[in-house]
Amino acid sequence: MSNERPTQNFPEGEQVLLRVGGPIDSCSATLRLFGDDLDPDAVTAMLGAVPTTACRKGDITRRKVTTRVEQRGKWLLSIDHRTGTTLDAVINELLDRVTGDLGVWVELAKRFQIDLFCGLNMESWNRGLSFSPQTMKRVAERGLELGLDIYYMEDEEPR
Repeated sequence: MSNERPTQNFPEGEQVLLRVGGPIDSCSATLRLFGDDLDPDAVTAMLGAVPTTACRKGDITRRKVTTRVEQRGKWLLSIDHRTGTTLDAVINELLDRVTGDLGVWVELAKRFQIDLFCGLNMESWNRGLSFSPQTMKRVAERGLELGLDIYYMEDEEPR
């Protein structure tokens, strides 16, 4: 929901919130697997999807400014920031890209740390979200821990 108030007739310098409440403004989701003996090619074959990024323990990762030796293997599949949709929909889109074979997920959960890491961006305070029972079931069946990283991107100008 949105709570709109007119800006007229307020003392000069007073901050007025024009939008409060409603859905999250944008979101992202990443399926993450970590492990010392993680072989990205084997995980790719098991999940049936090409990762956004992957490495083995000991690989060297070069970035613009830094270089580092990876402390553990990782396999990540991401859907970057989306606007105009729900986190529920983004999670389902991500899970639709990988195998639905729950036996594969049981095996992966035995061998690796796996989770679903989600970023939520709010342009105003008091935003919310919900998950359908079907989405919660899909996440739980795969043994995924669900992490939410929530950001409030305050504008310079009050809304």
